[in-house]
Amino acid sequence: MTEPRAGRSRRLLVPAALATLGCAGLLGRVVYIQVYQHDVLSAEAQAELEVDNTVYARRGAILDRNGDVLATSVATWDIYVRAKDWVVPEDAIAGSTAIATALRMDAAQLRTKVSAVGTGDVKIATDVDYDTGKALIDAKVKGLEALGNTKRVKPNGDIGASIIGLLGYDNSGIAGMESSLNRVLAGLPGRVFFERDTTGDPIPYAQHVTHDPEQGKDIVLTIDRVLQDMAEKALNNAVVAHRAKGGTVIMMDPYTGDILALATNPSLKYSTLNLDDNGQLALLKNAAVTDLYEPGSVMKVVTAAAAIDAGVVTADTWYHDSGSIKIGTDTELKNFDNGSYGDQTMTGVLQHSINTGAVFMAQKLGATAFTRYLERFGFGSTSGIELSGEPEAIFRRPDDEAWTEVDLATQSFGQSISVTPVQMTTAFAAVINGGNLIQPRLVRATIDAQGRREDIPVKVRGQAISAQTSATLREMMRKVVDPPDGSYYHPGNPRDYTAGGKSGTANIPVPNGYNDTQIASFIGFAPFDSPRLLIMVKLDNNADLLTGTTAAAPIFADLVDRSLAYMKVRPDAGDLVARP
Repeated sequence: MTEPRAGRSRRLLVPAALATLGCAGLLGRVVYIQVYQHDVLSAEAQAELEVDNTVYARRGAILDRNGDVLATSVATWDIYVRAKDWVVPEDAIAGSTAIATALRMDAAQLRTKVSAVGTGDVKIATDVDYDTGKALIDAKVKGLEALGNTKRVKPNGDIGASIIGLLGYDNSGIAGMESSLNRVLAGLPGRVFFERDTTGDPIPYAQHVTHDPEQGKDIVLTIDRVLQDMAEKALNNAVVAHRAKGGTVIMMDPYTGDILALATNPSLKYSTLNLDDNGQLALLKNAAVTDLYEPGSVMKVVTAAAAIDAGVVTADTWYHDSGSIKIGTDTELKNFDNGSYGDQTMTGVLQHSINTGAVFMAQKLGATAFTRYLERFGFGSTSGIELSGEPEAIFRRPDDEAWTEVDLATQSFGQSISVTPVQMTTAFAAVINGGNLIQPRLVRATIDAQGRREDIPVKVRGQAISAQTSATLREMMRKVVDPPDGSYYHPGNPRDYTAGGKSGTANIPVPNGYNDTQIASFIGFAPFDSPRLLIMVKLDNNADLLTGTTAAAPIFADLVDRSLAYMKVRPDAGDLVARP
């Protein structure tokens, strides 16, 4: 049966209408894109062909006080291969051979690595030295891409590593001065804009700098590289000899607060550092700045300085030592050796390190005044040294609820008070330099990219004691290491220079008391008339249990002789007791 013509026509009109509508829709979309979306899509397309990159500033160098380079950045290259350029076997062989020869790699393994990626960029090596990378660039190796980078180098190896610190993977400081002064060293980055073609390659001459980088500044430290090396070796040898867990040696100019050497053990070592080893993360701090300890009898010098400055005793005030002293109703304190020394002056208290004599001075001074002097010597606040992580000293004050008279007594001879080695050394500087509490410092100056030097001024934080009291304490400490009557030989007596100082031997506190482990220390200065060096030597948990006088003082004496000779200070020890 033949279908009516009208029916067939209607069925043909439906798809025709749909096709017409589809064409109209496409046409409308084209018009919309061309007219209304033109600017947006053009911008997106242009963005695909434009790159805005960061231009990193040159990182400043770290120098010692004499201008010797401790850390600096050198130009290097990061080497990449564009995998799409090695699709042709001949190109891959030629390119891989050139790169592998220069970088001492296996060419076949290099080709396998690149071919596995397909069409992307493959990183081949980082921190390639400048000349090697430049030679590859000049050779126009097919597929080669070299991006400029920098590498931090330390010409003196591990010397001063715990002060210098190190950089993280993003070239930002993560420890030491590299971290504390990161903003000064790093400078400010710039920006560079360039265009690339549809294959992703930069278009020649189509780039411009939108913002120049501000180069980082060089940092001149107060550290002397030679003295730092000397201090580190002396400390490391002492730790081994006395079977200690660690220790600290600090050399300071007592008048400026300049840290000339700051050695710690254990310490950061670039040669063995593994940041993936959690056990080594503790080495990123500097224990001389961050770790608290009870100083023991070296604190008697501060107690004597406070009592004499307040006028409650003099260097010649007599005191009778019976070997013990009772505090309150149920606490008896004894001397470190359980001995008694009879009638003694305050100078004798320091010479024989008499605990009860220190308590006598603190009690004459009174708790409130004693605490005030501790604060004047910087205890209870941070010292202001540039390395991070410094805590405040910890000790009970009379207005603390838990304070008792026992706290006053034990603080007088360096127990129940915790300080850092830097804080203790800084307090000692105030004792001998005329009474000024100086801010210790590790930074002497900065130098900008144009060579302009800005010296950092010495900062006096306050007056701890009078100049007269300071002179008195220097004389008292000279008599500790060089008794006028020649009654004993002190191991802290240098061979070539007059000196003064005080030892400390303190048990290490544990919850509810003290254990049998100890810290042996000595702090001293030389030459006597015009001190150029203040040196702390501290040994932590020395297993031989030798005292500060026996273990630490000889290290001080040796360092004085060698350091001052290096500094070209004329010997002045014509009248000292001869060494045995």
